[in-house]
Amino acid sequence: MIDHFEIKTINFEQCKKFYEISLLPLGIELKWADEAAAGFGMLGADKVMFLIEKHGTSTPSHIAFSASDQAAVEAFHQAGISCGFQCNGAPGIREHYSPDYFAAFLLDPDGNNIEAVVYI
Repeated sequence: MIDHFEIKTINFEQCKKFYEISLLPLGIELKWADEAAAGFGMLGADKVMFLIEKHGTSTPSHIAFSASDQAAVEAFHQAGISCGFQCNGAPGIREHYSPDYFAAFLLDPDGNNIEAVVYI
């Protein structure tokens, strides 16, 4: 349904680092970057599906990335925490969403709630 999406960021370099580190366990890598924007896509694919762009303002968003399994959700969370990014929800079942909803949450440097999720 969605071809790609973009968010605006105030803390561009810090956000680029955040996404580069935390999305890699989900099979998402940095495809290109310049001084004002960066594009991310699936490992081994050419297509960019997620972009960040340097901007003067930012409106915090909630973005959920699909994970292949629980280990990927845990690796996403650990990658972010180990680099000093803020936890917004440790890996675990979120029964209030669905009995098979396993997710973890991190805040990026602009305060966006970034989630990795798998249905188990």
